[in-house]
Amino acid sequence: MDYTSIHPSSINLAHLIDLHLWRGAPQNLDETRPIEILVNHGYVVGFSSDRLQPAWSAYRVAHADEDVDYDRPLSYYDDMRLSEEYRIGRKTFGRIGGIQLNVGHMTPNEVINRQFGRLAQLETFLMSNMSPQYASLNSGVWLKLETAIREIKDEQGKDHLWAIMGPVFGDNPPLINRGQGKHLPVPEHYFCLVVDPQIYPYDTLSKVAIDCFLIPQTAPRNSRPEDYPVTLEELEEITNLKFFASWARELPHEPLASTATVFPTESRLMKVLERKRSEELAMAKAEAVDTKADSIDELIEILKSEAEGIQAQRGTLIEEDLTRLRTIQHTISWLIRARDISPEEDERQGATLITYKITSDIGGKLEQGARTACNFWNRFVEPKQSIVIRLGIFTQNSNTIARAYKPYENNGIRYGRVEFNTKFLANYADDAIAGTIIHEIGHSLGIGFNKWSELFDRETGLFKSKAIRKLGTLEYMEVEREGGPGTAFSHWDELKFDKELMTGYKDHGEHVLPVTIDLMKILGHTVIERITEKTLLSDLLQDAASVMFSRQDEAKLLNLDYFEDTELLETIPHGR
Repeated sequence: MDYTSIHPSSINLAHLIDLHLWRGAPQNLDETRPIEILVNHGYVVGFSSDRLQPAWSAYRVAHADEDVDYDRPLSYYDDMRLSEEYRIGRKTFGRIGGIQLNVGHMTPNEVINRQFGRLAQLETFLMSNMSPQYASLNSGVWLKLETAIREIKDEQGKDHLWAIMGPVFGDNPPLINRGQGKHLPVPEHYFCLVVDPQIYPYDTLSKVAIDCFLIPQTAPRNSRPEDYPVTLEELEEITNLKFFASWARELPHEPLASTATVFPTESRLMKVLERKRSEELAMAKAEAVDTKADSIDELIEILKSEAEGIQAQRGTLIEEDLTRLRTIQHTISWLIRARDISPEEDERQGATLITYKITSDIGGKLEQGARTACNFWNRFVEPKQSIVIRLGIFTQNSNTIARAYKPYENNGIRYGRVEFNTKFLANYADDAIAGTIIHEIGHSLGIGFNKWSELFDRETGLFKSKAIRKLGTLEYMEVEREGGPGTAFSHWDELKFDKELMTGYKDHGEHVLPVTIDLMKILGHTVIERITEKTLLSDLLQDAASVMFSRQDEAKLLNLDYFEDTELLETIPHGR
């Protein structure tokens, strides 16, 4: 018996179900898990009210000559079609057992965006389409699978591709408390079933290619979808769903052999996965040869890292590796000699610094904060160009403590601009003022602009391999993807790094991670002092406040008065 029904709000859309599902909706054989079908503009969900998330989510993939491509929405939405008792709110899933959880789309937003447009894309952000995925899975092998499916092209004589995805739970899944007595179970695995019709009229299993995957939450980020094959029969047993019940099954469908070294290429999906694997290998080789560096020291470090990687390989090194090691050794020796005889950076370009200009103030509050903030950054960084942070006040009966504007440049100097609300400034602690200015100078140094944007993937917030090779700790960092224009893609992720100086929200008890200072080298600056561990900002401020700003003569040589009225970048609200 099938324990599936159509949600009352979707009854008048029931005719669309077969447009999004191959051979109809899966039969639900679990009487303890009622499933209701929700029909959307670009996909269909089988929602489990017992588990407060999809049991499955299904869509088709059709190639379009001219895709639409709207930006990723910044918010999630409660599905108001569901009763209040089954709605889990719009909040992200946070952490469980110290593990970062992402809001995992079962039907991905981009493939629907390209085919059906903005409204359909927004519907993929309904929480009825979401399941709590480990961040490492969501941005790792699961993303690889979604991307491969999206890249499949239509072929003559073949139908569109069809996909069904959903969670699989263990016996005692951990629970996420969503308030009001609602607890969301965290899956143990996720399944994906992809149907690729091959021979018309597609009336039996032998005339299609079917790929089935069962991927654990703990799948390593560098693993691949084809590492986790299952049979259709195994998938049905695990999920308690019956797929394609109306379909004749005169032949069993064989899975990928888990020990195969060459993957079958009958399906279009497997062709794409094989192509992407080949491209990744080729790209890795090309990047190893064509790595660019901004300085001799940086190139030396890159070459040292490459040599260490070759030496760390198991087994006997082949002649090609030994030749490469000898070449690296000779190159490093030559670069060291070139560096030693080259003129100092200051002799070539002149010393640079970070300074400030007070345009208006109350009782010297901004003057003190600016001095401390500039001392902080001048201690750790020599910028590639001098930076002037312009500070002033405004009066507004609002909840905004301060507002920052987009940096601008003139004659080789970069300018930042921050204004503080007089409503709060008089009672704002000196450390809080200095911390806010330090944060905004961080943006003027490049966090959120230009080269920063090239370092990470906007879809996942994770840093690209090329950036990680330059700074290894970026492998563990993630960029904020939520919030308004001044927050998203310009800060460290708030959920993951919370009270770090360069997250998008002001907190009490902030700290600074070593990576925030080390990052400045990649952004083109010279790091003159590092921190080796997470350090309280208050301790660093104490050191900075006790030092006199001793570069006034150099600062006077800069044009402190140059001004451009640029767009508002971010506001800092009271109470954070």
